[in-house]
Amino acid sequence: MSLAPIVHELRLACPVEVAFDTYVDRIGEWWPPGYADDARSFTGLVVEPVVGGRVVASHGADERVWGRVTLWERATHLAHTFTPGQPPGRASLVRVDLRPSATGTAVRFEHGGWAPGSERVRSRFTGWPRILSRYAHLAEHPDPEK
Repeated sequence: MSLAPIVHELRLACPVEVAFDTYVDRIGEWWPPGYADDARSFTGLVVEPVVGGRVVASHGADERVWGRVTLWERATHLAHTFTPGQPPGRASLVRVDLRPSATGTAVRFEHGGWAPGSERVRSRFTGWPRILSRYAHLAEHPDPEK
């Protein structure tokens, strides 16, 4: 039996393009250092904007590949593999779907693709609400000085 994905739905008061760009281009700003391999040395996170592109965490001069982009449809769909917290050689899958809504953007976030027997690994991913709330805040308030 396959494990159910972790799903979160967000309603953002911003255009779809802003929501997408914030997820991709500003992920290093909203990703909490405490959810990186080493919070003290974490300096950023980058998504390379192309299928096959890397998801890379930076720790000073050290780069750690967290995954690869598997789906890239500008402003509407993004998926990438995700290795943090996984046993060596395994990856789960993160998918983000965005669509316009009456108040801005509806975002569906799904973390799935769990390998058989990954119940313990999956149970460690309880931090998504905190992580995604930081994303939502930055998407809705992209320039706090304005």
